[in-house]
Amino acid sequence: MDRKGFIDFNTRLSPENSGKADSYARAIMILDEVLPYQNVIDLQGRSLYELSDVAAIDDVLHLVNEEVKKMKNQQQNIFDDYGKPNQRSYPLKSFCSAALKSLKKYAEYEQEVVVADRIVAQETNPQTISKKLIAYFDITKEGEDQLSITKRRKGQDYFRRMILANYGGRCALTGISVPQLLLASHIIPWADKSHKKDRLNPCNGICLSALYDKAFDKGLFTISPDDYTIQLSSALREYGTQEYFDKQFGSISGKQITMPIEYKPNRDFLAYHRDHVFVGI
Repeated sequence: MDRKGFIDFNTRLSPENSGKADSYARAIMILDEVLPYQNVIDLQGRSLYELSDVAAIDDVLHLVNEEVKKMKNQQQNIFDDYGKPNQRSYPLKSFCSAALKSLKKYAEYEQEVVVADRIVAQETNPQTISKKLIAYFDITKEGEDQLSITKRRKGQDYFRRMILANYGGRCALTGISVPQLLLASHIIPWADKSHKKDRLNPCNGICLSALYDKAFDKGLFTISPDDYTIQLSSALREYGTQEYFDKQFGSISGKQITMPIEYKPNRDFLAYHRDHVFVGI
């Protein structure tokens, strides 16, 4: 585990969560600064990111909660004694506790990733990869109960991780490499139940920054299955007189996407997007 991975985990599929992700990372940094001064838990000089044992993170969470209680009761505590004055709001507003709970989920997810990575490494067929990942994350249920939502989220998180790695952590259109701004855009939408078997197919994803992910999802542009170039929708071209159009969209018209490291976008999937998602010439 590391800070970058933790932020990416909390950003998940929506850049709207990037504020929370950065706050959680800040809370972990604060804890890394003050925890060496306590003598309840021996961290052996390690950062919290090095605690892959979920039970160890639980122990730290219990300790932090006790110190926050002291803080609220105006008793001596590690945050007042060893923290910086401008850091008090993080433990008082429960950011530190929330960050540790998230770190625990991140540790559990990282353990699952090891198995998922092994599945991907052992297979060469993208459809087989998708089938085995769907089975591993057990996301065949379509229900909206909390368990099925959690399973689906884990599968989507891994899909994002896989797609961003395939594109070198950069948007295939702009080269932007800020994790909080990147998404794994499905070519055939996740909601299309006729293609459920390809939901975690690495050839069904493209790394795009937030603006272009939304435009692609809404069919405002498509990617040619013949030469991987961008074709803008007429619905988008209606705004061609606007100042932002040339900068944001005119500049990508006819441009070929940056090709991924291993799994190229499936041409049949791109044809499906053109025929069923794209909103017109």
